[in-house]
Amino acid sequence: MWPSGVGSRQPCPRESALRRAAISGNINALPPHHVPTGRSVRVFICANPDDTEAERSALKEHVYPKLRDFCRENYGIEFQVVDLYWGIDPEEWDSPELQRLRMKLLEECLKTSAGPCFVGLVGEKYGSIRVPGEVESAEFEMILDAAVEAGLDTHILEEWYCRDENSVPPAYYLKPKMESSSAAKTKNDKAWRNVSEEIKRIFRTAVLQLQEKGTMKSAQAKKFLCSALEDELDFALGKQTPAFLRKCVCYIRKISNFDRFARLPDMARYMDIVVSGDRIMRNQESYERLLKVRDEFIPTVVAASNLRVYSSVTHCDMKLGYSQEVESHYVEGLCKQFYEDMVDIIQATVQQNFDTETDQLYDEILQHLSLCKSYAALYEYKAESLDYVQEYILPSKGSRMSPLVVYGGPCTGKTLLLSEVAKQVRH
Repeated sequence: MWPSGVGSRQPCPRESALRRAAISGNINALPPHHVPTGRSVRVFICANPDDTEAERSALKEHVYPKLRDFCRENYGIEFQVVDLYWGIDPEEWDSPELQRLRMKLLEECLKTSAGPCFVGLVGEKYGSIRVPGEVESAEFEMILDAAVEAGLDTHILEEWYCRDENSVPPAYYLKPKMESSSAAKTKNDKAWRNVSEEIKRIFRTAVLQLQEKGTMKSAQAKKFLCSALEDELDFALGKQTPAFLRKCVCYIRKISNFDRFARLPDMARYMDIVVSGDRIMRNQESYERLLKVRDEFIPTVVAASNLRVYSSVTHCDMKLGYSQEVESHYVEGLCKQFYEDMVDIIQATVQQNFDTETDQLYDEILQHLSLCKSYAALYEYKAESLDYVQEYILPSKGSRMSPLVVYGGPCTGKTLLLSEVAKQVRH
């Protein structure tokens, strides 16, 4: 529903071009770095996508709708959640494009949210290192030399990365999938997964060797060795003021004696594993990195601030490990605590009396346009449903009396579809 009293407002001749374009629904007129003002609560969800699926699904179904109602009824503002892993193919979770977009939206949430802005969901999984999307020329060539010295085949790096002399400083960029000469071999997701895993393996081996020799400092090596989870937690919580950290929350789920269940098929979702011959075991390198983040970095932040952190220990079923029943019990408690924390922070931080001169309609439109543009930037949407919408929108001989209904289950791509429609409709 539109905010009361704004629907009758007439645009004045002196209105800016941006305002006129925004009200007409022109997504392409929004400036590249435009950040909407803080008239909504925007919460960024930081988590590994696979081991927190149950938590995020329950929050989306049971908690977010209640918080939207709470914000609308008490403050007249929107409650929005940024969880970009929903609706994205798992093969794209560690893509450079998605990670750049996640960091951009994380920064926007930290800057613009009128209330709580960041929630970290930390479990027993550290997550995979990322495929680097951009590497400075000097670094890339140093890593390439180290990989050759380690006896690795670097052909895949030479094929998938190209040097851009126009960037300052010069850098190597990961090619889009379809630009590689082996594109025909990587049309299916499984093939691309093999390529990306090999790229990560080469970077990891070479960087660790450079770090061990002292050629590359730890701070420099970290960007090649850390997961998205650590990167986002560090960006959101590191070097922030205590007042700001009152708007952030972390929920930590520890699972006791989890290592003994590594061989169970479903446990790979919840921990980093490594396969050695016929042995399946926990990846100790990833686990050590997780402990540094979970048990050292976060407690250090808590000691110097008002950051809310909840840590719970879950005990596995003796036969089934981290079973669905055990997980459901944890998720139920998380949902209750999440709602209470969000309401508490909203009540403590959201201004109840906004400037009455602020144009609520225009601000709400900018919020929608900004979110729409972010989703449309993920990738070029290609699906048969886009053709149906195009056929409906384009002029036809007969007048249409029936509406077009876009429907689908959770996380099936409805928002991505409509974002692409909004982007293309003015072409």
